[in-house]
Amino acid sequence: MYEKIKSLRKLAKNGVLTHNGRFHADDVFAAALLKLAGIIKSISEIGRVGRVPQGFNGLAFDIGGGAFDHHQDDARVRPNGDKYAAFGLLWNEVGAEYIQKKYNVDAQIAIDAAKKFDIDFVSKIDLTDNFGAEQYPNTISILISSMNNMKYTDAENKKLFTKIVNDMAKYLSATIEKSCDFIKDKNRAKELASSDFVILALDDYVDRNAFRGTRVKYIVKKSHRGTYNITTVEPYEIPSYCKKMPGCVQVYNIGAAFDSFYDALVAAKRFVMDIKQSQTK
Repeated sequence: MYEKIKSLRKLAKNGVLTHNGRFHADDVFAAALLKLAGIIKSISEIGRVGRVPQGFNGLAFDIGGGAFDHHQDDARVRPNGDKYAAFGLLWNEVGAEYIQKKYNVDAQIAIDAAKKFDIDFVSKIDLTDNFGAEQYPNTISILISSMNNMKYTDAENKKLFTKIVNDMAKYLSATIEKSCDFIKDKNRAKELASSDFVILALDDYVDRNAFRGTRVKYIVKKSHRGTYNITTVEPYEIPSYCKKMPGCVQVYNIGAAFDSFYDALVAAKRFVMDIKQSQTK
């Protein structure tokens, strides 16, 4: 188990290198992933060089033409044809293992979460790095690129790189966790929607988007404000007459709030009846 992470950790003991000069979101997040996955203990272990020395037998990324570089002519592409950058190549190698180990989930959840994270986050960083922010604008890529200061010495640049990677590692960890949570919510939603339910009254939190594709149309749940909220599962909407229904406190973009669970449930059932009637016309 976790053989890929172990293999890279062993390789990293012989040294870890990336390119010097300007840093980008690609190499910043690749470095952050190495730290999160325990492949390296500290970002300070990463050397920033202009060229990988001949005979180097350690771990090089975003430079050197090896398994985790993307500047060579035969660089790898995703199944959809989108080109990997260094971040994507590393994520493809260890992402699922990292999720399984970090969050103690089964292999399939880890695989699904890793794929989701690649689609939602990693691939966008890769596209910007490969083809430029003008063609593939990405806010976080532009932000990280803007932090470069070419007046800095090599030592100052390495210090800045280390600080930014450590900062971004926190955000990277939180974003990966959200992808994992969504996959778990998706599985939970399938269980909850396996019967003929069209309304759910939930005691626990499940992302409403996890119910897309199921029969569930509205979710009734007590909010932290003490009201009982109806939340829609897109593309269903809250009817305009909701404001005049008993106990309605507020109608907002994707739902409505009621004084009591009973009023919320009555309203949700009526909304479902409206949908069923519209579908039979």
